[in-house]
Amino acid sequence: MKSIMTMKVIKNAVLTVTLLLPLEFGTGFIYNKEEVTKDTSHKVVLLDLNYEYCDTRCFLTKEKDTVEFLSKTVGVNSEKTVENLININSNDAFVTNNIGRVKDKDGNLVDYGSFEKGLIEYLLIYAKQNPKDVDNTYIPYEGSSEYIVKLINYFTKIYNNVDYLTAVSIGASESGYYKVKYMLRANNVYGGMSSKGLIRHKTIEYGILSYIRLLSNGYYGKGLDTKEKIGKVYCPTFTDSGEKIASPHWINLVTKAMDHYSGTNVDVSVIELIED
Repeated sequence: MKSIMTMKVIKNAVLTVTLLLPLEFGTGFIYNKEEVTKDTSHKVVLLDLNYEYCDTRCFLTKEKDTVEFLSKTVGVNSEKTVENLININSNDAFVTNNIGRVKDKDGNLVDYGSFEKGLIEYLLIYAKQNPKDVDNTYIPYEGSSEYIVKLINYFTKIYNNVDYLTAVSIGASESGYYKVKYMLRANNVYGGMSSKGLIRHKTIEYGILSYIRLLSNGYYGKGLDTKEKIGKVYCPTFTDSGEKIASPHWINLVTKAMDHYSGTNVDVSVIELIED
């Protein structure tokens, strides 16, 4: 009988603790077995179910490789990135999907859907507002086409409204399967043009990020989500009757590239990119 009563007590205790857990884990909060004071509760966040708590510095340390890679991509010192983010989150619980606490026009925190996307968008805003802190050293790309494909894989997982196969195939069609040297030297594989000619990006990482963000915001984000819809804007032509359509030649190139890259949509870790 004593054993049965003990088990009931334990079961009730477990049930009580479970009910105390907040239903919305996105807030990052859980009450520990010890009381969390009002002054410190906003500085802790749950990382797992082993009662391990982590503040902003701890979290960014765990994401060190991603912070370093994305900071370098944008041209911001990673140590400065970490200190700035710690300062931004000093009085609030950090939100994983918006580590920089970026707000929309109505003053609400934006939900970017992932830590990586939130970090990139914060870094781009920071770079625009603090140009003196940005390294714009131009490094023409002389590496392999395989690395470019990895970058497209990586960034389309972050900007996940963009179809990887379409993105990699458009880039391949524009840059000769990532081998046209004058485009590689410009770190521009997608053929983006300005009034001065082919847009030159400072690094291949920044160039691929710019390309995928362009597709995400300027095409997929506006409902242009097939090669035919994209091509109508990206590479348009007109029929004899004056109808605007995607260039049939361009569509043919992209379609052949899609056959070539079929089956190459894989997960690429930031460690793989750093090691390359």
